[in-house]
Amino acid sequence: MDVIIGLDLADKTGICVLRKEDKALLFSDVVKLSNRDPNQRLSNLYNMLKDFLSRFKTSEMAIEDVFLPQKTSRKTPISLGELRGVARLCAVQAKVPVFFYPPTQVKLAITGSGRANKQDVISLIEQEFNLKNVDDNQADAIGIAYTHWLLSRFNSSIEAQA
Repeated sequence: MDVIIGLDLADKTGICVLRKEDKALLFSDVVKLSNRDPNQRLSNLYNMLKDFLSRFKTSEMAIEDVFLPQKTSRKTPISLGELRGVARLCAVQAKVPVFFYPPTQVKLAITGSGRANKQDVISLIEQEFNLKNVDDNQADAIGIAYTHWLLSRFNSSIEAQA
């Protein structure tokens, strides 16, 4: 059972596990890593990902590429970079390839428009996976894994035709 782990890295991290075979959502949630102690935040992410990577037969990891709004604290890019580094380290240790998707590509894959608003993405994720009241970060994690699943299938069908 190969799965994709989808991640929306932030202090409130969205994570999902999507089975590749039938795009079944095996797990999705939001995890508050730690808002006070940056070392604890990194340690919590590391331990969580190590657990997920060993519990599920993970074949790929998909992560939202860094997106920073104009009015962003100077500390935010550093914090996101640290989280991204921990996620990549966990993947490398588990020999799992990592793929990055910018928000516009996720929106395009899910809604058909790279300029869709967040609520449109959430609504389509809820509809596709029969969910209700999905948190923004949770929806982002699912959307990233789903985008990777869609693009993998598309690329496989093109390779098969070549």
